[in-house]
Amino acid sequence: MDYIKQVSEAVTSLETRALSQIEGIQTKQREMSDELLQIKQRGINMPTGGELGGGTGRGFSAKVNDALRNNAELISKSPHVRLEIKAAGDALTTSDARTVASAGVGVPAGGVLGIQYGMSTRVIGSTSAVEYSRYLANEGAAAKQASEGAAKAAVRPTFSLITETAATIAGYTKVSKQALGDSAELANAVDVTLRRSIATALDAHLTGGTWGGAAGLLAHATAYTSLVYTALADAVSEGVATMQAAGFNPNVVAMTPADWLAICVAKGTANDHYLSGAYLGPLPMSLRSLRVVLSPSITSGKALLLDSTGVELLVCEDLAIEIGTDQDDFTKNIRTILGELRVIPTYRAVGCARLITPKAP
Repeated sequence: MDYIKQVSEAVTSLETRALSQIEGIQTKQREMSDELLQIKQRGINMPTGGELGGGTGRGFSAKVNDALRNNAELISKSPHVRLEIKAAGDALTTSDARTVASAGVGVPAGGVLGIQYGMSTRVIGSTSAVEYSRYLANEGAAAKQASEGAAKAAVRPTFSLITETAATIAGYTKVSKQALGDSAELANAVDVTLRRSIATALDAHLTGGTWGGAAGLLAHATAYTSLVYTALADAVSEGVATMQAAGFNPNVVAMTPADWLAICVAKGTANDHYLSGAYLGPLPMSLRSLRVVLSPSITSGKALLLDSTGVELLVCEDLAIEIGTDQDDFTKNIRTILGELRVIPTYRAVGCARLITPKAP
């Protein structure tokens, strides 16, 4: 009897729980029916913000979908409930919704030209001016002693004291804060553009600007016209010999890119071969052991031959790029990008630079 009683009580308890769960399901079904009816009557409101899928939160449509899936059995028992989504007949195109990726910012990637790359460079720190002695020539000359006890020949170098102030080469450009922050490539383009522009201005100052008592290296250099050679490369070799005879050791030659191109593509007359080497071979920036520096400021058809130990570029302040605001730039959200360089060029010995001109054909 005890076993029958236990079974009876278990069945009764199971029935009670089953009825309770069924009642809960029926209640849930009525709630779902009411909610779906309300949705049908007022329509579906479009979600905003992150609910469109761009945010991290789950959207309204996702929640409705979960509810429908979890209660699919209950909904199937209510055939009179119907969901309908109406849409316009116009097709969506990329003019309505699209993904745009930045393709970068164009900027010159080639090397920067300038006579400064052929000069010796030394950093001297923040300095407003320097003084140095420029070698001019020798007075007298050594000679064989005439006889024992006779006077010796006198010889002495002569110098000129030069005072040179620092030259500031600078430039600026303006850019919006949004553009500067949104694209690292844009910042790099501005940086490169400023650097190239400042390097070009420095090249023009070194070759033709007023410093050291003359109009740049083109005026400081000793003019020399070849007596024999009509080809620029041969005239440069002749200039090397004359400078060596004067006690200098030339190691750099500067010319325009067009003149260097003419040397590279020069051909022989016998078998029409390239004098610079193989047709598709490499073209090192070297001319008969001289390092070649390209400068657009050199006189066309001529070459500037340098002993770089006598031509020095003193750097007071290295090139710095700064970003700030100017006048009402703050309220306009505009940033000013400034590049600035301070240098002092020196010409330490008369004759350490020669401007070579080939003989007229």
